[in-house]
Amino acid sequence: MAISLAARRLLDGYAGDPARMTRLGESTAVDVVLRYGSRSDAEALLPVFLDDPEAREGLVPVFARHGDLAVAERLLETCFEAGRLRDGMPPGVLRAIGHLGHESAERVLWEHVESAYQASADACLGLLHLPCRGLRAEIAQALERHVGSHLFPELLPVLATKTGDPSWLGRLVEWGEGAASTDCNGGLILGIALHGQAARTEFTRLLWNPRWEAYGGGTGSDYWAYAGARVLGLGMGELYAELVERLRSDTGSDGKRHCVETFTALLRYWVDRRWLGLRMAPEPDESSEALCELLFAWSSPHEDDSLSGLADHLFDRDDPLLSTLRHLESTLWNGARYELELRTVASR
Repeated sequence: MAISLAARRLLDGYAGDPARMTRLGESTAVDVVLRYGSRSDAEALLPVFLDDPEAREGLVPVFARHGDLAVAERLLETCFEAGRLRDGMPPGVLRAIGHLGHESAERVLWEHVESAYQASADACLGLLHLPCRGLRAEIAQALERHVGSHLFPELLPVLATKTGDPSWLGRLVEWGEGAASTDCNGGLILGIALHGQAARTEFTRLLWNPRWEAYGGGTGSDYWAYAGARVLGLGMGELYAELVERLRSDTGSDGKRHCVETFTALLRYWVDRRWLGLRMAPEPDESSEALCELLFAWSSPHEDDSLSGLADHLFDRDDPLLSTLRHLESTLWNGARYELELRTVASR
């Protein structure tokens, strides 16, 4: 299979003047390869990554999404020494190897779980895609050491289901609503969602609970809340219905603001649709047009009862939340037009 135009652009950029490969240009091309690329792209880009791993860290997700066990084995052989990442190797390699299902690398990934933040996070997310049967006791022991702590390896709780002990669902909830810092609760949020349908009620409740600060962009809690919603198959329709119910309740103004902030944070990721790198989190199936109709259409010409209209009644005219919602509405309408353009061209 031939490589994609976007992958060719990356290869040409790396082969030419390094100054011409801007960070924005590289990021855009990588995003297109992630969406529309193939194994051929991963195989073609792997050698140029290995030529300068530190400078070409942005390519690692391509290997996770479009690579195979052979790519994982090559990464394991070249990026590690004595079971540790070589100096200058991006920690995302840990996640990629796990995502590709390289089971024999479980021990190597586990040895990085108590490392610096990014290596720990990537190791946990890599292990999430592996059986971890031989690590069950060690994962349980690590969780026991940290449970109830204020700060801890943030993504460690995503491995709670690997212990085979369903009681961790309640313990993660208690941990998040007790001592855990909101600077460090992203793994708890996703870890709860990973318990599946048994966690659906608790996960939905934490979204609207100010204690969790699930809207937190600086802490990453919003990202993991979005990931958790995807894991559980929660759609925008269900989440929006719950938001409207809360906005029309007798909840105080601070509580309503938190609900709008959380929903807006989730919507931002829904609109962006970046690749999550979680096999257990299916892509959203709502089109931009469907989201426009759901969130921003008026039910009658006499009253704006859309998301923007509801927010207008709650916040001052110059509130930044309103500006964010208007921007998301405009982005969605542009997306809806683009979707229609594609269908029109395809039908000719």
